[in-house]
Order: sequence, then C-alpha cells, then structure tokens
Amino acid sequence: MTTDPNTTPRSAQSPSEQSRSERSRSEQSRSALSRRGFLITGGAAGALGVAGLGGALPATAAGAAAAAAPTAAKAPPAQQGPGARWKPDTASPRFTIAVLPDTQYLFDGAAIHPEPLEASLRYVLAERDRHNIVFLAHLGDVTQNGAAAEIQAASAQFTLLDRAGAAYSVLAGNHDVPGDSDDQRGRTPYLDAFGPKRFARSPSFRGSSPDGYNTFHTFTAGGRDWLVLALDWRTSARGVDWARGVLAAHPTLPVILTAHAIVDSRPDGSAALDDHGQGLWDAFIADHDQVFLTLNGHYWKPGRTTLVNRAGHDVDLHLVNYQDRYYGGAGMIRLYHVDLERDAIDVETLSPFILGGGLGTGNDLADEEAQLSGDVDRFTVSVDFARRFAGFAPVPARAPAPPPRCSSPARSRTGASTGSRTDPRSARPPASPTPPVTATTWWSRTGRAPPPGRCASPRSTTTTRRAPAA
Repeated sequence: MTTDPNTTPRSAQSPSEQSRSERSRSEQSRSALSRRGFLITGGAAGALGVAGLGGALPATAAGAAAAAAPTAAKAPPAQQGPGARWKPDTASPRFTIAVLPDTQYLFDGAAIHPEPLEASLRYVLAERDRHNIVFLAHLGDVTQNGAAAEIQAASAQFTLLDRAGAAYSVLAGNHDVPGDSDDQRGRTPYLDAFGPKRFARSPSFRGSSPDGYNTFHTFTAGGRDWLVLALDWRTSARGVDWARGVLAAHPTLPVILTAHAIVDSRPDGSAALDDHGQGLWDAFIADHDQVFLTLNGHYWKPGRTTLVNRAGHDVDLHLVNYQDRYYGGAGMIRLYHVDLERDAIDVETLSPFILGGGLGTGNDLADEEAQLSGDVDRFTVSVDFARRFAGFAPVPARAPAPPPRCSSPARSRTGASTGSRTDPRSARPPASPTPPVTATTWWSRTGRAPPPGRCASPRSTTTTRRAPAA
C-alpha cells in the first residue's frame, strides 16, 4: 500500500527514543496551555479572529442567539428528504467512509455550540446517496471535560443518525473520560450516552467488550463485509484480548481500526507512533494482517505514515484532527472515497457548517477553512485490494450462474461443482468438456448453447422437446 502524492516511510521499527522525547515534550506543552485558551490566544490560521469559542461568536443571527445562552441538550429536528434513511448501495465498487475527529471545543462547559456538529451529521445524511456513504467514525474527544451536560448536548446531535438508522461509531478520548484511566474505569457520563445500549439501535453494531468502552461494527460495501474496531483512549490488556477475539471470530473481514491516539504528526506531514500507539502496534496491529488502515485524532496537525506488519504488508496510519483551526475545527469531516475498481482511496476534508453559511458571508478566515487542499488534507492512497487482502479474504468472485434448465438434478450438481462448464452465457466453451453435462455436450458438438426449452442428449446431437413446466 502506497500513498500519493508523497511516499511516506515504511518501517515496522519502533520510533527512536529521541522522537518519543520530542513528542512527549510537545504533548506536555500542549497540556500546559488550556486547549480553549490556545484558540483564544492565536492557535493556527489566525485562531478565531475574535475571542475564541469561549467568547463572542461571529456576528451572525445564529451566532448571536447561540451566544445569548448555552444550548440545551435538545435533539435537532429529524432529517427530511434524500438520505433521511440509511440505505447505501452495498454492491457498488465505490463507497465512502466519513471520519469526524475531535469536536471537544464545541462542547466546553457553558460554551455549548452544537451547530457545526449538527451540520456535519446532516451533511452525511443528505449526501449519503451522492457519495454512497456507508459508515461514519468519530475519533474521540467528543467533549472538552466529559461533564454530563456536555456529553448530553453532544449526544443529542447524534440522534440524527439514530433516527436515520445510520451505521456509525463513537469512541472515548482523554477529554471524555479521565485521561489517566483505561477501559476498566467503570461507569462515566460518556459510557451512559455512547455505550453499547446506544449502539444496539445501529445496524452496524455487532458487540462490545465487557466494560462497554470498546465496540466493533460491520458494514457491507463493494459486495463484501468490512469491520470497524472502535477502541478506547487507553485499551487495557483485557481490551486487546477482546479485540483479538473479535478478529478471530471474523477472520476474513478487512479491518479499519479507530482509536483516539495512535500516531502523532511531524512538521513534514508524516507521522510516527506515540508510546500508546507503539504498544498497540506491537501487541495487536502488527500481528493481524486484516488491519489495513488506522485512524486517530488527539494530536494536531494531520499526518500519515505507512508501516509494514509482520505479514510483510502495508498498514496505513492516519492522524485526522482539525480542532486547532478556525472555530475549533468547525465540525470538519474527512471523507474517504474508496474505489475498488481503481484500487484507490481518495481523501478530502471539508466543513459542512462553513460551506452552508453557518458563519455568515464575507469572512475570509472562514472561507479558507471551508474545504482544505493541503497535501495532508486532500490526497490519494493507492491500494491493490486484491493483493492486500489475498492472505485472509480473496476478493469475492462473482456468483456462478445457475445450471441450465435442461440439466437433470443429478447433472446440475455436477455442473455446480465445475462453475462455468454449464453456463451457456460463457464467452467461450470449456477447454475440456466433461460428459454427461448436457449443456457442455451440446456446445461442444454444435458450437452454441441449447435453445430454451430443449435438452441436448449427452450421447448425440439429437434434441427432444421437453414438456412445458406446470
């Protein structure tokens, strides 16, 4: 598996101690500065231009109303029109996976601004047919503090997906649950809102770890089933054992692994495993060839790399996060457009909230954020799917055609075992006809398929009229 336009490092080696130290210092520096304060004091892309999400919103009617009082945890109106119900084309070789990273600055204490998240979820539903969106994955840090009011406000927006019967996953980030805990932490407001009880309503949900913080989902696309693992911020040894069991029970499914933190980015747009990601790679990813793509948030800016697993195959690891950008990321989503015929995944990044005019007009900073075109935001990943999945799940072959009507039941069984030998629609006759398959015998002697309603004698070219079916 390779990436365009820039080829990324391919190595299953552990990152150097120096690189680990640099990333550790980077994370400590970020933690020392309030994440909301980071936006207020500048951040990237000119920060918020005014006072950040904790201060005044841009001067729009919607913004003024939202600034007047915190938004109550009320579910938005149901989606209407196209895409209101989740019915993707499961046979098409082209489909899309939507990815939604850290939305935490939109749900921060009294500063509750659900509009960007709502816009993104509505976009996914409205564009489901055009892009054939089959799944949406949230990468954690849904909220800033994991407080019940924040969680409830965010949870209310996801009812849009619940009502539509959408296939989606959400996982816990270190701001949704205590950051020094793993998936054995017990009950939290996050688990109450985004635990197994919620996903039991989703058509993609297949199960969870006993603690409820790790889930797995399947969806059908391109004529085959795919599996999504949504792992906790800190997956315990028990959680990893559970994940191993999931893959053992589904040994032929390609797997997309999502977690809040796996790789951190570097200034050149590449990425490297963080300490937790290195442990997850060593204990799980490298040994499971089914995992071909990982997605995580947590760090910024975006980045990606390609490592080689123990089977000698590529695994793409992508960091997706835009919370440092204008308006806390403005609910930005990334779309992974999978094209099985081209052996490619085309990636694009956009903010439906800004594209829909959520921040008004004449806002140059917002306009720059509507659709991102940088190398880390818009790119193509080349994947030879047949070769990559050959070790555990060969690309599904087309179903064999049914045997001709003129075959007897006994001969139908023979035909079924030889595939196209009895298929009169085959482009050419079998190389070695095997009597007594009647259609094959007829074809080998006449050069054409038997006429409808007639049978070829296995011993001669004589034909007999069959009685019409009752």
